[in-house]
Amino acid sequence: MLVDYAETLTRLEMGLGRHYAAVPSILNVPGVSAALKLDPFYYLALRPLFCELLGKWAGVPPSRVVETLARTGNLVLGPDRARYPRPLVVFEEGTGVALRLLADFVPAECIDRAVTVYGQEPGPLPVSGLRLAMEQKPALDAFFAGTTPLADLAFGTP
Repeated sequence: MLVDYAETLTRLEMGLGRHYAAVPSILNVPGVSAALKLDPFYYLALRPLFCELLGKWAGVPPSRVVETLARTGNLVLGPDRARYPRPLVVFEEGTGVALRLLADFVPAECIDRAVTVYGQEPGPLPVSGLRLAMEQKPALDAFFAGTTPLADLAFGTP
């Protein structure tokens, strides 16, 4: 059976946008949200929570969510075409508390399109207060090789 990834991506964006309109805290609230904007180009999406919720809201199995995002260029994959393999050290600015989380990177235009087109948000969401620990930057730069890297503002020291 052929899969229409464009149609599935639209369903995912519609589900995300509609749920964002009802419960805005699903995005961009450190400690609460399934995905947070790290810089103008990328969101950090908690794994597996983000894909499980997208699947639930769109009526799509989580494995199909991952496949759709990857095949449409809406899931950042490293040079080996794999998801980031290690937990990330993240923290909210000003708290000094760092956590280790397994997460994916989703291009901001995908999530921002969902919230503006289907979530009645007037424009893209701002960058959140979530930051990645600076010591991970070399490994993440290698992961993002061949694509737009994470902006320096995505990093900091807890």
